[in-house]
Amino acid sequence: MGALMKTLLLGLFALLAVAAHGAPQWQPAHTFLVSASITSWPEKAGLGAFPGTRYDQPFVDQLKAAGVPAGNIVFLKDAAATHAAMRKALQSVAERCSPGDTLIFCFQGHGSRKMLLCYDYDAAHPDETVFHMEEITPLLKGWKGDRLILIGDCCCSGSLRSVIKDFEKERPNVRVAAWASVAASNTSTGNWTFTEGLIRAFAGDPLIDRNHDGALTITEVDRFLHNQMKYKENQLASLTLSANFEKDYVLRAAAPGTAPRDIPGPYQVGDLLDARDKEGKWYGAEIIDAKPDGSSYRVHYAGWDDKWNEWVDAGYLRPITKGKLAVGDHYEVQWQKKWYPATITRTVEDYFYFVHYDGYGGEDDEWITAERARPPQKQGAKSAPDFASPEQRAPAVGEVVAAQWHGDWYRARVTGLANGTFVVRYEDKTTSKLSAAEILPMANGSELRVGERVLAVWGEQLQMYPGRVQVLGPKKVTIRWEDGSEPSKVPYDGVARIAR
Repeated sequence: MGALMKTLLLGLFALLAVAAHGAPQWQPAHTFLVSASITSWPEKAGLGAFPGTRYDQPFVDQLKAAGVPAGNIVFLKDAAATHAAMRKALQSVAERCSPGDTLIFCFQGHGSRKMLLCYDYDAAHPDETVFHMEEITPLLKGWKGDRLILIGDCCCSGSLRSVIKDFEKERPNVRVAAWASVAASNTSTGNWTFTEGLIRAFAGDPLIDRNHDGALTITEVDRFLHNQMKYKENQLASLTLSANFEKDYVLRAAAPGTAPRDIPGPYQVGDLLDARDKEGKWYGAEIIDAKPDGSSYRVHYAGWDDKWNEWVDAGYLRPITKGKLAVGDHYEVQWQKKWYPATITRTVEDYFYFVHYDGYGGEDDEWITAERARPPQKQGAKSAPDFASPEQRAPAVGEVVAAQWHGDWYRARVTGLANGTFVVRYEDKTTSKLSAAEILPMANGSELRVGERVLAVWGEQLQMYPGRVQVLGPKKVTIRWEDGSEPSKVPYDGVARIAR
């Protein structure tokens, strides 16, 4: 009875702590869940299966244990998760919601950019047999709830943030959160680490409560999931909130258990790092307990059963470190066992680096960690295109430029920025994402000189070709083409200076 009373009291204290927090709180009794999870597909899909232990049912069970009514849950597993079934479930469940309710939509399986691959996915007809993320907003037209939480544990799950933009434009009163296991540009590892982390969060794992206030806020859980994926999977997980979603929103009260506490020394309970086992081997691990004086720590080795948890001395721990890359520098990046020239355009935490593959239109750009990059292997080799220069000024959004497309140059307009790359729209209405080295600003007429080498539009073609300035006229410049074609006149807004 004493132990039971202690547990009840600890739970009561946790609830009181959440109430004292004063922030908005998740209401499980007023929550609806649509969860679709697929680990194997028919042969026509051409998709690989996910072997091993799956955590989709434990995730659903945990939400039930947290207080979500069983009647509010639709779980579509494998063959049940067809495109039609997913649409029907999301729409029908949404129609049952009332003002003040929360709707959670979770997908686990294969994904692509702005697409979820249903059980009936057909590789021969890809656009017609996927659940497009753009479908979510129209399907929720009759939804009366206040909060929408989107969860994706799949490749390109970061694309779910596009739904937030739709709601902010069409229904700005709704609070929307998009939780993604990986960035919109990246493939996933296929493990269940992200879902396992969500289970721990909805269970109120006290290790997540790093400020010891008894409440797990959505930002605390985000930091926890971010680190789980960062150190265990080399993946850039993210939480994106609509502008009106409160950052101190309380997801759960911290459950009774081994709560983190301030420990002398560099390491704290909940930290992820490298730990050396009794055989002298190093593994990624999570600190789950510690001696009050910081002399030793109990660790759980990532990917290993709990039976291998053990106490290790502080000297057997070390931070997880990676090599460093430099933004703006050129490297070769490994992709499917081959190496491609690329430019680093952005970094997060000096741990994740966004790479733009040189000479491509941005369709394969992605986040990597340093072990996938190496310096160019050929002596004196350069990844940058021939005509650009590192010293050249960066174009502004809205500016007309000469832009590359798979090695050729075309007139285009800069329409935005994304992960350090320039989003450009060509005159044929296609778009691309390019590094600064793949863009040339159009020439200012006063800058051009006779004999100067330029890129210029030829005739009615959209493509731009190299040549030299022969005559500077009042409205047009005469270009002598390098391929030997007859010189022709080109408007000044169709000419770009070649930096070298």
